Amino acid sequence: MTANFNQSAIATFVLFFVLVLSSCESGKEKKQSLVGNWDVQWVTYPDNEAPMDPSINLTMNGKMDIKPDGKITISAFGYENCIFGKDTLVHSLEWEMLGDTLNVKNKGDEFGMPYKILEASDSKVKLQLVEDVYLFLTK
Repeated sequence: MTANFNQSAIATFVLFFVLVLSSCESGKEKKQSLVGNWDVQWVTYPDNEAPMDPSINLTMNGKMDIKPDGKITISAFGYENCIFGKDTLVHSLEWEMLGDTLNVKNKGDEFGMPYKILEASDSKVKLQLVEDVYLFLTK
């Protein structure tokens, strides 16, 4: 009986270890698939009940350069009547993966801006910033 128990315990431990390793690998794969130069489009879908000026545009284009060393440069190309702003902004920040979230933050900051990864492939990524703001990345 003791031998069967030990074999069961060892089998359970091995299965647990394999599951942990495979989950770590999928996180590494997702992180690696994010690295590169991306064209980005920010899109918002405001509440249908909220009054909206029809001249306001709900998209903005930009670029993301995601480096494997944890650095990221985000360029956002604002324009007149853009809901996100009219200025062009360029920010160099740091990034990390936290589960299914791309977290972008200033160096030394404890918290960042979490982008939930909804879909990811080598050539296309869909992120959700807040409830109604999405980012579409393409290579």
